[in-house]
Amino acid sequence: MGKPEDSGLQETSGGDVAPPPSYTEAVRDTQRDSPAPPPDYDPHAPKRTTISPYQPFPQLLEAHYQWTSASVFHLGDSANKRLFAVSVHTGLGGKGPGRPGMILHNGPTDKDPMLAASSDEGKASTYSPNSIITLPALSNGASGGYCTEIMRAARSLDTAVFRFSIEVEQKELRREDFEWRKSKGDEVKDFVEPPWKCGFKLVRLSTQQNSTSNGSAASQRVTSADQEVVAVFVWSSTWSVMAPFRVQFRGSGRDGSLGERFTLMTAITSLRLWWLKLQGRTSESTIAAGEVGLVPGATG
Repeated sequence: MGKPEDSGLQETSGGDVAPPPSYTEAVRDTQRDSPAPPPDYDPHAPKRTTISPYQPFPQLLEAHYQWTSASVFHLGDSANKRLFAVSVHTGLGGKGPGRPGMILHNGPTDKDPMLAASSDEGKASTYSPNSIITLPALSNGASGGYCTEIMRAARSLDTAVFRFSIEVEQKELRREDFEWRKSKGDEVKDFVEPPWKCGFKLVRLSTQQNSTSNGSAASQRVTSADQEVVAVFVWSSTWSVMAPFRVQFRGSGRDGSLGERFTLMTAITSLRLWWLKLQGRTSESTIAAGEVGLVPGATG
């Protein structure tokens, strides 16, 4: 027969075995010894993106095509040309958001899961100047899931613009407005050098300017309206088939102070601009026709 200490019971000074602790005392001891719950389940924790890029986006993101495939290309930099795969989808077969557009994969192949996607607002047969952007959902601990944002096309300041709102990290997540603004005239040379041609600049419409950026004077250049340019979307004036366009982050977009979600939104909307350009849908006349439901014949 085992000793009292073997059974977990305590022996009193008189030789009697002490009774086990009460249920309330046992529960209290268990709670005291148990580890604290993980922070992911804190209901007051700030919301974060449920799916993150497997590695950070570089400050200069360039498209790289390959002769073997017209439906899949890559985004990368000079060190690695195949950081993220991009696939063109028809909206059929259960792949992507169910509308024609592009899928940005979270890895170097089109077999990797979807990180973000861009597509037409309406059905394939309906012309719309607006775009649906699919992003990982925001949550305070749950995993998976996506949400949608709208990028709206418009005419402003005698040029074509594509506007969206997205959460930025400024102490806490808050939504800010941005617009891709088509570049014209002499301002193009302020942002890029030949053979690259500045197609669009991403303007931060917030009135608050980032005073902590450490970029060069060129990266801090602002528009005539004194609004910060946080990225530029450019393409090769020689129409290079293998590396036709790139995205350059600038200012607070370059130093990372706007956060990961802003960077992802910039990447996927720049892919959308490329798609629209290939279809001739980035000109002012195209946008005007699309606003009234017509299918234009103008080119972007």
